[in-house]
Amino acid sequence: MVGVLGINHKTASLDIRDLFSIAQSDIIPLSEHILSHPDLRGIVIVATCNRTEMFYSHHKANADEIRSVLLKKLHSYLKIDKDYHNCFYHFSQSKAIHHLFEVISGVDSLVIGENQIVSQIKKAYLYSTEANLTDAVLMRLFQKSFECSKRVRTETAIQQGATSIGYLAIDLCAKEFTRLTKKSVLVVGAGETGELSIRGLQKRGVTDIYVTNRTDKKALDIAEKNGITPVLFNNYKEYLYKVDIVITATDAGKYLIDKKDAEISAELRNGEKQLFIDLSVPRNIDVKVAAIPNTSLFCVDDLHSILDQHKEMREQSVENAQVIISELVEESLAWLNSRSLRPVINTITTNMQEVFATEMEGYRNHLGEHGCEKLEKYTGLLTQKYIRYLIKNLKEVTDNGSSTASLDVIDQLFKFNNASAKHE
Repeated sequence: MVGVLGINHKTASLDIRDLFSIAQSDIIPLSEHILSHPDLRGIVIVATCNRTEMFYSHHKANADEIRSVLLKKLHSYLKIDKDYHNCFYHFSQSKAIHHLFEVISGVDSLVIGENQIVSQIKKAYLYSTEANLTDAVLMRLFQKSFECSKRVRTETAIQQGATSIGYLAIDLCAKEFTRLTKKSVLVVGAGETGELSIRGLQKRGVTDIYVTNRTDKKALDIAEKNGITPVLFNNYKEYLYKVDIVITATDAGKYLIDKKDAEISAELRNGEKQLFIDLSVPRNIDVKVAAIPNTSLFCVDDLHSILDQHKEMREQSVENAQVIISELVEESLAWLNSRSLRPVINTITTNMQEVFATEMEGYRNHLGEHGCEKLEKYTGLLTQKYIRYLIKNLKEVTDNGSSTASLDVIDQLFKFNNASAKHE
């Protein structure tokens, strides 16, 4: 069975999402902490600026019980005492699969149709797989999700318009500054979001762009690749007053620009307007910066006004995407349900064959090898036919595995005591 527990931009404010943001270095130890529960089989943790989600597989456990276990382990690992359970959503089986497919297809994103989420989920999946944190069920479902994303993005127009947080931030810049091409920008963070922001600026005609990164080499590489100016990370604060726009997009997990930094910048700019855009979770810019005169601060949750411009043209694409998603969810659920029957089918097959072998051994002692040859062939065929008949009925009774309430009873029913059967 599969499920997902998560928190995102729809269920929690940025302040709360900050608390549950998971650094890359914490994914493996947190996953191992969660998998210490005996009923959990595999896990993939997806952590982005808009969501923290744990996709998991489990065995014979109550869904509410698993939700409680996951929340408890997450809170304890992150050392969060306050109860934020109401901010989390939890889905099982078909709803969990549907959610995964919606997310990777860009249907459930803050920016509908965004493509950055694809690489984020692929990286999360590969990271967990290489660390042996996944199982066959999660591997199959994530591979199917990649297929779903590809189909949605090629068969619908869901990617028209701004398709990432980075590009959306540039739309905000254009809204704040009418002559954006004349403005200078410092991008703090040379990761995927930072680079998308740089490309978005260049598409808008901005040429005076600086980039810095905690790893200086990466900043140098991105600068050379995009024809912009690199800034050593130890020196980036010296450039704050020189630029009109500052965009931060890192996973530093702390403030890189505090109120004092912005006050010094404002003073040196002599009242000239300055825009700060914080695309990081946890935040990189102190929220108190917004109180400084002639200074504006926006975070990821402030981008909704820009989103409305793109939402209407994508509504039809979302409907078309849902048709594809529903089709692939049904395929995945059918596979998952049939998989749940395997242990019972194996029990029926193995034990019926053991009973047949035990009984034939008894006849062999009385009839000898020659006398048992025809009987063994006939009863062997009869046993296989009876097994097929039982499996057929099993699939009908359980709706091909989708109704699992009776599986434990059926499993126990066919665990014969072969030792006693030998003498009956």
